Amino acid sequence: MHITSMYHININCRDFDVSLAFYQKLGFVVEMPFPEAGNPMVSEGLAVGDHWVKGALLRLGSDHGATRLDLLEWIRPRNQEPSPLTLTDPGMVRIALSTTDFEADIAVLREMGVSFLSDPVYRTLPDGTRAPFFVCFRDPDGNVLELVQRPLPA
Repeated sequence: MHITSMYHININCRDFDVSLAFYQKLGFVVEMPFPEAGNPMVSEGLAVGDHWVKGALLRLGSDHGATRLDLLEWIRPRNQEPSPLTLTDPGMVRIALSTTDFEADIAVLREMGVSFLSDPVYRTLPDGTRAPFFVCFRDPDGNVLELVQRPLPA
């Protein structure tokens, strides 16, 4: 195998414009907008048949290996409302995003009115000080995102 990284994660949404605005507030930028249409390659490659989709490939950061989201609203076929997954269900249940300023980003998320699963979690460092660690919240479709402040390298 010659796999080097993860290229993108697909997130299907109920309202592309609402979800796009949300992810742009998190710092994602549109790298490649998809025309609202059907596409024979998508029909074949994803085995979805006749379809109509609206979306874009979003990027977080500017380097070649940046994190990407494939954000799609399926107009046709339009699926029923999904049953929300819990964090203990099998499958992909959360996406963790790294931050360099946990407290500032928590404040922005609060201003955005996001729904937090709990209060932010802090850890005690070997010197006894308290440091930011992580917090989970939901996007407009109920997907769980995690904001993580990774420890500085030793």
